[in-house]
Amino acid sequence: MSVTSAADTDALRGRLVAQALDEGFVSCRICRPDAVPDVPERLQAFVDAGYHGQMAWMADRMAWRGDPAALWPEARSVIMLAESYTPEYDPTEVLNHPDKAGVSVYAQGRDYHDIVKKRLKRVARWLVAQEPCEVKVFVDTAPVPEKALGQAAGLGWQGKHTNLLSRDWGNWAFLGAIFTTLDFTPDTAEVDHCGSCRSCLTACPTNAFPAPYQLDARRCISYL
Repeated sequence: MSVTSAADTDALRGRLVAQALDEGFVSCRICRPDAVPDVPERLQAFVDAGYHGQMAWMADRMAWRGDPAALWPEARSVIMLAESYTPEYDPTEVLNHPDKAGVSVYAQGRDYHDIVKKRLKRVARWLVAQEPCEVKVFVDTAPVPEKALGQAAGLGWQGKHTNLLSRDWGNWAFLGAIFTTLDFTPDTAEVDHCGSCRSCLTACPTNAFPAPYQLDARRCISYL
């Protein structure tokens, strides 16, 4: 199949979403590489405050991390995917037992970089087989602002804890991105639904949030 019209693109897009869900992703949405113009300013403020700690690569690669379009200028669309790792038990139950240690849910399974990347590659290979194009896949190991792109694509919104949050699958999801030279119609960005809720901020045992929507990585157990 060759994409020659908007109708063809929409048809391919629908099959792409179905393929992503078949691979195990819980959501698949699309945005433009330049859909996050506020990221450079937010990233600069994060680094200027020293919140990145010893993660020097965040400062060194700000030009790319702040502008996904600069990472690969040929890309026309960013396919954002979410893979749920919601546990079958209530992970907050351990908080009722201060004599026990709680281990973050994401750290209890296999390395998500390997799992998500393999699935991303399968989806990307499928896409290339449907319509000749160029693709690049990213899972947290390149200067890509996945959470901001996820919100721009409509996967969810960045909550006060700075992670992506969805009304469909909460915030228990890993994010992956497929950059492609195909020109898909972008989805509508998600809006903030946090309201006055502060549950994520008060739950943090190390007070790693100086203010809503701000994370000081130096105080975060995951960083340590």
